[in-house]
Amino acid sequence: MTHKLALIPLLLANMLAHGAEAAADDAEAEAQAQLPTVRVSGKATRSFSIASDGDLRDRVNLGLLGKANAFTAPITVVSYDEKVINNTEARTLVDVVAKNDASTWSFGGETNTLTGLYFRGYQLDSRQFSVNGLAGMYGTQGTSSVQVASAQLIKGASTAVTGMDPEGAVSGAVNIETKKAADGGNRKIGIGYFSDSRAQGTFDLGQRFGAAKEWGVRVNGKLRHGDTPRQGYSEDNKEFALNADYRGEKLRMAFDSIYSKRKTNGGRARIQDIQNAEGRLFDALDGDINLVPGWQYQNTRGQTNMFTFEYDTDYDFQVSGGIGYNDARYSGILASPLAGATGQNYRTGTSRLTDQRFKTLSMNLSARGEFETGSVSHNWSTALDRVNRKRLTYRGASASSNNLTIDPSRNIADQLAALNADYSTAWDPNPTVNSKVKVTSLALSDTLGFAGNKYRLTLGGRFQMVDQKNKVAGTDADASRFSPMVMAAWVPTPDWVVYGNYMEDLEPGAVSTDSITDETTMADPRVSRQFEIGVRKNWGNFVTTLNAFQITRPGYWRGNTASGTDFAARRAAGSAYAGSEQGKERNRGVEFNIYANLFDKTLRPSFGLMYLKSDLIDYPNYQDNLVNGTQVANPKVVAKAGVEWDTPFVKGLTLNGHVQHYGKSYQDTAKRYSFPSYTVVDVGARYSTKLSSKNQLTVSGSVENLFNKNYWQVQRGQYDRSFAVLGMPRTLWLKAELAF
Repeated sequence: MTHKLALIPLLLANMLAHGAEAAADDAEAEAQAQLPTVRVSGKATRSFSIASDGDLRDRVNLGLLGKANAFTAPITVVSYDEKVINNTEARTLVDVVAKNDASTWSFGGETNTLTGLYFRGYQLDSRQFSVNGLAGMYGTQGTSSVQVASAQLIKGASTAVTGMDPEGAVSGAVNIETKKAADGGNRKIGIGYFSDSRAQGTFDLGQRFGAAKEWGVRVNGKLRHGDTPRQGYSEDNKEFALNADYRGEKLRMAFDSIYSKRKTNGGRARIQDIQNAEGRLFDALDGDINLVPGWQYQNTRGQTNMFTFEYDTDYDFQVSGGIGYNDARYSGILASPLAGATGQNYRTGTSRLTDQRFKTLSMNLSARGEFETGSVSHNWSTALDRVNRKRLTYRGASASSNNLTIDPSRNIADQLAALNADYSTAWDPNPTVNSKVKVTSLALSDTLGFAGNKYRLTLGGRFQMVDQKNKVAGTDADASRFSPMVMAAWVPTPDWVVYGNYMEDLEPGAVSTDSITDETTMADPRVSRQFEIGVRKNWGNFVTTLNAFQITRPGYWRGNTASGTDFAARRAAGSAYAGSEQGKERNRGVEFNIYANLFDKTLRPSFGLMYLKSDLIDYPNYQDNLVNGTQVANPKVVAKAGVEWDTPFVKGLTLNGHVQHYGKSYQDTAKRYSFPSYTVVDVGARYSTKLSSKNQLTVSGSVENLFNKNYWQVQRGQYDRSFAVLGMPRTLWLKAELAF
């Protein structure tokens, strides 16, 4: 077992510096007055940050609508601060979000190089995340977190608000705001240990310069290497981020350069197409068991460079914008273990090289301002967005010659030892995927404020243009339409908000799956729709939120011409073609959240609950037959709870715990076979003490999956494809950080 000690200076973001930065952010946002919500004062101004002790941010970037107060925004949005990432020490950004927000759950994360979130039941790949308002800048299968100052979850069909991702973001959006140097500087270094035998080093260094501290530079880095608790599964992770910013009286601008690289051996151990099994998949095994051989590997790499700016004109409006370029790559050996016919065993699949490349150019330019007509206030916004993404995939000349049927009741490692790594190291000369997606959109909105801004009505939308080219098949598709947006909010008092919204998205059609054997099918662009109503209340020591939503999204034909399929019959009648729209998927749900800061701010509980009903109506499945039923992999109930307690018996000692509960889900649309519900419990502690007036030491640790629960983390692919990833076993981490 190789141990690579990742010596790493780790720095910055102590609480005083972070508090100064947050205060500066609030003051700046209020001065800009980009939304009517910034006019709200009193408890609403700091509702979320006070109730969560700073884990949640009050200010959010809503793209077209500008920087707004999350509490009074007419859409559901949650903004997680870098403090949460640091304290939970999750290995990936998606795990941070999934641990805390009940409307989400992760796929990939610690166990997989393919990462992202399920958002109200719809999949959002990490390459669909935006950074500083620029779509597609997070990377291909991105997992890095060192650059993240806040991760903002904007829920719903949010293209009208946040711009247009080149691959769609039907259920919501994630926007990442990058770290900037604090007024007091940032100096922090750290080391860490993760079971089974991973060492980690981090640094966070920042400084501001100039008479008014208008110039700032901040550098963050992380190295982690070693074996995980799962047999044969190891990782080598590198993350680096540089931010340079200028904040003048009228002009603010920033440059970010972000690099991440992660290599895993023995990862991506997921069993595919369990929806086809004529029986429930075998019970989840111990989490330390690997379903794939250790010689199977995947590499992810991403490099992002971006520039953003804001300028306050001499008139009553502000101009902002940016440009960014992301070059990402995902390569390695892919095998696709398949569920057996009865679900009581699986085939390992054959192994084959893959090399997937993504190049994304993202630009936007916006203006927003305010004026009054009599007693009615107007906050107007306009934005122009343009995103180009090129995808190119090559695969190995041939796959390995054999695959095995694995009996999970016997020793799996012994069975996998017989699997030969004899895949071809040569490459096919022609790509299997060669596509380009170009999306351009122009958005307009006006928020009208009535009766002293207690009643707010936002009218607007986005004219969207999609141009897709599939160079392998020699096909292209384009579409354009105006996607409307209507939002309303009633704010009778600063601590009580009732809101509703309706939004539509023109979503670019999928080009292909991540499979290296599927034929390439490019779907037509399609329109998704969301309705949502909600209420938020600040009760003083705690905040509650409640909302209900409905999201619909059309399905489309895959193009299976085999005799006897519904598609073959429709195609023969001239009423269908590969990629054409058919049926719909409809998700309806209710979310409830509470955040509290009690007993003189020493006890901080939180709780989130989502009920979700996912229906398929005349929807084409992977075999291209129409089905009516439930969407695979979506649990009906998701609940998350957490608590932090500053103990009275040891000054500086904080105890914490998290609980995640996922209800029953199904591996097939007909609900014949279900996955049982499961609950995962994490516990931890954090101790902080001052070594001198400038030096502070923080030691923390956690035991994740305390009771070593065996569970399947169920995922879904396109159509009704259903996958299962074995949950990670009990994991211990420890770290020490020195701020100076």
